[in-house]
Formats: sequence, structure tokens, C-alpha cells
Amino acid sequence: MFAYLEEHNLGNAWFSALNRIMSSGRKYLITKGSYEGIHRIGMPIVINITNPNTRPLYPIVPEGIPSPTTQEDIEEYVSYLITGERQPNEHYTYGEDLHWLYPWVVKHYKEGGEGNNHCYMTVGRPETVFFYEKNLSYDEIILVKDKKTGDVVLSRHITNSWNQGPDTKGSSQCLRGIDTWIDNGKLNFWVYFRSWDLLSGFPVNLGGIQLLKETMAAEIGVEDGSMIVSCKDLHVYQHSWVVALMRLNKDDTLLNR
Repeated sequence: MFAYLEEHNLGNAWFSALNRIMSSGRKYLITKGSYEGIHRIGMPIVINITNPNTRPLYPIVPEGIPSPTTQEDIEEYVSYLITGERQPNEHYTYGEDLHWLYPWVVKHYKEGGEGNNHCYMTVGRPETVFFYEKNLSYDEIILVKDKKTGDVVLSRHITNSWNQGPDTKGSSQCLRGIDTWIDNGKLNFWVYFRSWDLLSGFPVNLGGIQLLKETMAAEIGVEDGSMIVSCKDLHVYQHSWVVALMRLNKDDTLLNR
């Protein structure tokens, strides 16, 4: 089953997706992944958010229900999208890729004009599938150099060494890409996640990505535009079903299908 939603803002998009997935999503057991052995409900979905810059960027929930994120969380999160910084316990950050790409996208639009389809920001590389493998070693240093001077402009070390211990589990980026285009003087994003936690990930992820879009639009000299988001399996984990049903004001009979 596939869902298409059109909503005005990020909060409405979150609520509508929660209602659709909990009402008609596919319930299945996780056989491999971070939460092996528990169920989740998910479905393929595309959401067209026409005014994602509407404040607040986070969902408003009734008193007594845990908020999925806050403005402070979103502002802290956006720093991970625009820098390559990674904490010692982190395997990767989206910013390791995006902080290379978004300045180039801004420059390309400013110098080449709005009429092109070049400006896709990729997250992850083909080799990141080996992040799941304990019997394979992957190690690479990437260098971007100035042709004239030979100076290193950008560098990055990618490895799966963190997944070689006996008790570690592999993981790879859930966000895989942000496509961009400018139409009628507005910068728009199409965001794709390969897998996406609706309760804990969606609100803070999109709040941060929206702030990134606003920053890029200002630097390019255009207005902020719409955001389309898509995922083949936007989902709610079993341990979050109670909170999800509370927000929807529904009981667990909804799950008896």
C-alpha cells in the first residue's frame, strides 16, 4: 500500500502521516536491524509540504503527550547537517556528506542560474553497504585537490572499522539524498530516506533540513519554497505505539488487523 499526502506545514505532515500509517500501514517483524525481534508498522509514502517554513517547525501535541522534538533540538541538529563534525560514538553523520555539497550547490545556482538539474546532494556512498559486514574491511581516504596548486581542498576518511568488534552492529545512513530545484524564484527540496522513524526521526530531521533550505535560499538570493519528502518505509516502532495512539486519540483496537 502506498500513500500520497499534501499538507501545509511540517507539523500537519507529521500528524497526517502518523494517522495514515497507524491506520493502514503494514505490521511486520524486524528480522534484521537495530531493533531485531520487535514489530513495527510502516508504508511507502510521499508527502508534499507546501509551506514547510511555517512556524513552529515542530509538531504541537496536547499536554501530557511527549513532544517528538523541540525548536532547541532542531537548531542543535542542523549543525550536524552543515558541518563534518562527528562525535566519538557516532559511525557517521549526514553532515559529513552535506557540508561538502551544499556550498557547491549555492555557488552553482548563483553562477549558472536556476535552470539546471545538477544540484543533487547525495548522502552515503556505494561502499557504505559494507558498514554491515564484519568479514569485510573497508577503508578509504578521499581527497579533493586544487588542480593548479595541488593543495587539498577537502578530505575525508571512510572506514567500517567501528563494526569489527564482537558486540557491534552495522548501520548506514537513512537519509540518502536531497534533490534541489528553483522554480518561480523559490528553492525547493525533494528529500529521500531509505528507512525512517516517524516518531523520533521525522520531526527533528525535517526541521533541520528546512533550516538548511532556508539558509541556502538566502545565500542564493531566492525565496524559500516547498519540500517533498519520500520513503519506502516510514514507520513506527512497537515500543512507540502507545504514544502514537495517544496522539491520535485512539485505542489499541486500531492495531487488531
